Amino acid sequence: MSITEGTEYTAIFHGGPFDGTTDTRTATSDTVDDEVTVYADVEGLQTAFTYRATGSRHVVDQVSVDYTWEPSESDPVDDLQDRGDRSGEFDRE
Repeated sequence: MSITEGTEYTAIFHGGPFDGTTDTRTATSDTVDDEVTVYADVEGLQTAFTYRATGSRHVVDQVSVDYTWEPSESDPVDDLQDRGDRSGEFDRE
């Protein structure tokens, strides 16, 4: 989608840990971001989650972009049931 640099748009996240949340972003060029990386603390570690643009719409004066989680491009996170005692463990396999 083509927009003007500096235009604000709403990112809508689907899947992953940010499912159902939104973020207001500002276009840094004449298009919206094809990919967005958002960060969260998981067990005390800064963890990167990658989302890819899958659709967009322009309604009146508001642009919204749908972003879908890309687990294969994101940092690995264990399922809750697989997390055990990790005291002293900092390396991920």
